[in-house]
Amino acid sequence: MSAIEFLPGLYERIQSRRLESFLHAHPELRSVFAKIDPEEEPAKYTAFVSKFIEAALRQQNTTAERLTLCNELLERVFSREEMQHASGDFLPCPEPRLLTEITPAYLSKSGLPRPLTPMGESSLFTGAQTDPPLANELVLEMASADGVDVLISFIKWSGLRLLADALQELSDRRVPIRLITTSYMGASDARAVEWIARLSTAQVRVSYDTKRTRLHAKAYHFHRTSGFSTAYIGSANMS
Repeated sequence: MSAIEFLPGLYERIQSRRLESFLHAHPELRSVFAKIDPEEEPAKYTAFVSKFIEAALRQQNTTAERLTLCNELLERVFSREEMQHASGDFLPCPEPRLLTEITPAYLSKSGLPRPLTPMGESSLFTGAQTDPPLANELVLEMASADGVDVLISFIKWSGLRLLADALQELSDRRVPIRLITTSYMGASDARAVEWIARLSTAQVRVSYDTKRTRLHAKAYHFHRTSGFSTAYIGSANMS
């Protein structure tokens, strides 16, 4: 086993037999371990196991082979006493497709607008021309949101006008909007803050503590009762 396998540095990795053997073979190395919080164990073990499951699935050449492996794993999990409530109904269909929407049948057949970025995985906005415009993504997120939380330092009318129609539509749908902003440096436009505050479903809070606290966070959180909520962190002020 090569010493290159585990280079010196910081780690956050589950102790495996392979790691244990490596450290035993290299007594010149010092290792530090920490206890895993019982509340964090399910998430830690899931992340650990998922890497191997993904690698195994990539080794399968066909959809049928991948589904067979998925079913074998799930059936093993479902066989446990504490999972007896889960049945074969939870197994993937023979030719599964990806559910992207459930809406009342009377709505437009065109469906709900949806953001260009995936809802089931993380994406990084770099500002490159190939990235979708952030304002457009926020507008598309609002179209299907069941609740919106916004935490930003500044609100300028020039930024609000890009989102105004979408915010008004949220209010018309009776969707709660919660917004926290600040008076720091007097950068916000009062009429922009007041416009949002006048929306019937909006709650607006303004921090006037500019000496002790300099709120400079930027975050947008879109709640969905479907469970597929999304968030934009460190993106931009409404400017």
